[in-house]
Amino acid sequence: MASTARTVLVPAAVAVALLAGLTACGSDSGSGSGSGSGKDDGPAKKTARLAWRDAALPGLAAKPAWTAPAAPGGTAVFAVGDAFALVSAPGAEKLSNDKGPALREGPKTVEFRDARDGAVRRTLRFGDARVTADTWHGAPALRVRVTSKTPSDGMTSDKSTTVEEVYDGRGGKLGSAPQADGASFSDGWLAKDGTVARGEGGTANKLEKSGDLQGIHGPVRSQDLYRYAPEQRTFAGDHAFSYEEVERGMFNHPKHLVVTDLATGRKAWTTSEAGRPSQALPEDKSHAVNVVPVTVVGDRIVLAWQTKGDEHTGTEPWVMSVNDVKSGRLLATGPVVEAEAPGSRTDFGNPLTDPTFEVAYDAAAGAVVTSGQPGMGKPWLATAWDLKSGKRLWAQGPDENDFSPLTAGNGVVYGYTNRGTQGYWDPIAVDVKTKKVLAKKLDNDRVPAFSADGHGAVSVDQGVFVFPAA
Repeated sequence: MASTARTVLVPAAVAVALLAGLTACGSDSGSGSGSGSGKDDGPAKKTARLAWRDAALPGLAAKPAWTAPAAPGGTAVFAVGDAFALVSAPGAEKLSNDKGPALREGPKTVEFRDARDGAVRRTLRFGDARVTADTWHGAPALRVRVTSKTPSDGMTSDKSTTVEEVYDGRGGKLGSAPQADGASFSDGWLAKDGTVARGEGGTANKLEKSGDLQGIHGPVRSQDLYRYAPEQRTFAGDHAFSYEEVERGMFNHPKHLVVTDLATGRKAWTTSEAGRPSQALPEDKSHAVNVVPVTVVGDRIVLAWQTKGDEHTGTEPWVMSVNDVKSGRLLATGPVVEAEAPGSRTDFGNPLTDPTFEVAYDAAAGAVVTSGQPGMGKPWLATAWDLKSGKRLWAQGPDENDFSPLTAGNGVVYGYTNRGTQGYWDPIAVDVKTKKVLAKKLDNDRVPAFSADGHGAVSVDQGVFVFPAA
């Protein structure tokens, strides 16, 4: 069965503006390691438009704006601002636990196309590479992880080096960094050896942080892993996040969140002095982590605050807030979402290894969908709410199925309703404002990737289909 894609949590207007400004930063070719040819193959050969024979996908028109024929072995499609990147793996072997052409071993071909009409902007070819979604200072981008191998000379072992390259929607290279232990290359920033610098180059500043960097949360991981949201979400909104212990007594060691401005490397604010919802537990009543960074949308950060702080329970009613990411000023108070409690675990809140929340943002509706698990073995239940006002739009009840948000656009949120041992299954589409189910029992390859201008793309056995908004 074909795989799905991920969306990036930034408003469409912001994404388009940022992407346009960043395009000039891209280079005309890949790195000297042979990672990207930078070759522009010119306009694609005209082919007959494929016919879509299924029902219209929620949020999208019934007829495609353009199509592309299937590549041998399939095509993975990524939304990159106002473009789609079509990724194929010519000649790559499809394994039993296949995660799609973007993650197979071997060469990759990446074709950047205009979301509106399918015009080819650029085609790049890489050696052994893996392709995932990414962001660059908040704008959607594409990450290509290229591995070069040096064979043994007889005295030494084979060696390999990996370079992370990031591209914009026109195929321009925004920046790159070698993969290295202890380094974080995320959202256009490179942190290593206690310093941070822009990924496109520039002066490195000392990075003031109190502990390990804490990434933000995102959508549930799709079956093909990282086509809706980046794997690396260490930085967001040009800020970094870490925890700092606040001594309050012999047994209580609450931790507040430290937000660091990456442009200067200096601490911007902490949740001790930030605006907080009235329901939030006072800091001196907490026993551990009392606030979690959920996601960043433009210049706003969504935080989740403890309301009870009972160290003997496994779950916590967390109240959502929307704060200014630069100052910590409270902008809105959101609903309460039941989710895992911190307890005494050291890895609590790690958005990759053990997420507390799953979250998707629909720029068209201005709505956030946040899921939490109210107890071990219980379903993940979603709450939708308005980002500007904090008003709850709807929430699932305890007798309902899992709903793990995967992507959202044009007033529709797509998500999984069945969490299996090997992944997630049975996507449905829901009206983000009313909770009305618009489609159920979708195939995984019928979940679209949404571009910044509202187009939606799916890659199925017949080829790639791109639809305008309904």
